[in-house]
Amino acid sequence: MKTNFHRTGNTQSGFTIVELVVVIILLGILAATALPRFVDLDDEANAAAFEGVVGGLQTGVALYHAQWLANNKPAASTQIAEFGNLRTNTNGYPVATDNVSVITDDGDCAAIFSNLLQGGPSVGTGSGTGSTSEFTADRQSDTACDYYYTEQSSQAGQTIPRARYNASTGIITSDTYTLP
Repeated sequence: MKTNFHRTGNTQSGFTIVELVVVIILLGILAATALPRFVDLDDEANAAAFEGVVGGLQTGVALYHAQWLANNKPAASTQIAEFGNLRTNTNGYPVATDNVSVITDDGDCAAIFSNLLQGGPSVGTGSGTGSTSEFTADRQSDTACDYYYTEQSSQAGQTIPRARYNASTGIITSDTYTLP
């Protein structure tokens, strides 16, 4: 069977100006709603990085405690070599590098952080204001350290994430802190 096609005139196909304007308007609406979502990615990235470090610290504490148990619960102030010779407290959690069984200064807090997160983010000491490290370690008591996420901000008056290590229980908690 043979089909014949007949040309009935010059016809052109394409988009009308109205269709193009509608598509441009729709693209503009999509861009206006999506752009703020992509602009705010820094805050989400900082929150994810902080939560990753908190999880890493909690895992490091659990591994340290497991090693303490595997070593037959050695006495307080015993070094556990697998964790940069951090010393243990009576509960089997890391506290110091010196020959003591309590957290004595900001340096102990920094040592706990860096030895539990071997090869992790940089850590400095102090209150967090003006820090050039990703985290700042600050001793709160014989059994507690605060870790401020100074990568996000280290300017006075800024609110930043903070993790707190409790050496009595081995628990890491997180909240926010306004830098002085």
